[in-house]
Amino acid sequence: MTVVDRVSTPGGSGTAVVDAAREFVPRIRDLARQMEVDRRLDHQLVEDMEAAGLFSVVVPKLWGGCGLGPHELNKVVELIATADISTAWVTGFYNFHNWFLCRYPREVQEELFADRASVRCAAILSSPGTAERADGKLRVNGRWGYATGILHASHAMVPVIVDDDMSWVIVPRDQLELIDDWDVAAMAATGSVTIVAKDVVIPDTWALPFGKMMSATDHEGTFHEEEAMRLPFSVMTTAISSLYVGALDAAVEISRQKMGTASGINSAPRIERPMARMRWVNAFQTARMMHLARDAAIDDALAVARRGVPQTLEEEAMNGLFGVTILRTVRDALRELVDGNGSSGYRADNHLRRMSQDIAMISTHAVHGEYDVMMDRHARWLLGMGLAPGDPGARMT
Repeated sequence: MTVVDRVSTPGGSGTAVVDAAREFVPRIRDLARQMEVDRRLDHQLVEDMEAAGLFSVVVPKLWGGCGLGPHELNKVVELIATADISTAWVTGFYNFHNWFLCRYPREVQEELFADRASVRCAAILSSPGTAERADGKLRVNGRWGYATGILHASHAMVPVIVDDDMSWVIVPRDQLELIDDWDVAAMAATGSVTIVAKDVVIPDTWALPFGKMMSATDHEGTFHEEEAMRLPFSVMTTAISSLYVGALDAAVEISRQKMGTASGINSAPRIERPMARMRWVNAFQTARMMHLARDAAIDDALAVARRGVPQTLEEEAMNGLFGVTILRTVRDALRELVDGNGSSGYRADNHLRRMSQDIAMISTHAVHGEYDVMMDRHARWLLGMGLAPGDPGARMT
């Protein structure tokens, strides 16, 4: 049994959607290189994944979603990541953003989910734009980069300042200008272009303070029966760690398959070389350990959330350290595997090369990346030094 085979076992809650994710893996892997070149996901693939419920894993059953929780979302993202990290990234984000939309007032949810079980929605976490009140509406202006998922989306959530508080406002995509500036060497297929709003008018109910988005219960979605609607965002973020875990699983299997090949003139097959075997088994064991770390992270986060009180700074730091550590460990393990696969590991169509570059880019992301910033923050919180300038204004609790 391989590491990938152990991602999920049949018979548990959410088996159908996990099985659906598994069935997409070969197709996504076949499309991955072309999507990288196109700098966007294949549109028919996105349509089919949505129809299979892969973007509505945590959408409440009231709106036609799967009504599941973080464990099932972890499995879905992990499996998709074995095929392509950009696709897994967008999949995770569409699920997160559906979860966020289910925190808005009920009448907003009813409108958004009236004829669909998921809303393909981008969301941006960056410097806020502006929103001016007028007759129960908001006039929104701003420019935001990194709009992951917008190329296939119907809406976007963008940060603005409303009444001196940072909020996310929902803006229909057809009222946004898209700037084709996603020219990157990694994570290219996410299509995370810049978006611009110019005097876009929306109902003021389409704004929700950022703190309510992150909170377990201080929002408008607690009428839903599912536990996921009463969890803080810190629990949901373990799906991002699942992406890293899935990527390393796939890399281990790719490298296993190459063990019988040679690299270089007069070189013995890798499987006959002690150092090549050691390099591979180290990655194999690292993958196993990352599964354990991810599982411990979700178990700890759920245990804290089920107490019914917000995380302390120390608990939030320990949760964050799981994500930072898993990401950095997977990044380094992937680099080692690429180095052990010879010059072919740097071909444009090489799946291992693409995964290594993608994870390296994610390691600069605001959630688990920016290693120096994140580690210093977690150290201060664990040492009882409290919040400092530059720390998040609204925590993920």
